[in-house]
Amino acid sequence: MIAVIGDPETATGFRLAGVDKVYEPKGGLEGETVRLLDKLTRDEVALIIISERLAAETKVREKINEINVNKRGVVPVIVTIPDKKGPMKTEDEIGILIKRAVGVAVQ
Repeated sequence: MIAVIGDPETATGFRLAGVDKVYEPKGGLEGETVRLLDKLTRDEVALIIISERLAAETKVREKINEINVNKRGVVPVIVTIPDKKGPMKTEDEIGILIKRAVGVAVQ
């Protein structure tokens, strides 16, 4: 199962693509996003796609790191994507996941 957490434009795009579990955090974005990550992890969602700007918030980043450290196996895979404002300068999430899985950095 796939879930998406993002701004209204990102959410609309994924809804149009047929994704059922699409969330737009309201109000206190950081706290709401952390609660959504907890819920999706408990629901055993295999792939969580989250916009970079939401993932860059301190508590959200800490929660993502906690999920990645405590997960058994490879799920959930959490991938950050750029929003309508474009990509942020961040570390390569996919590259990190590949390095963890196979033990070699892929360039």
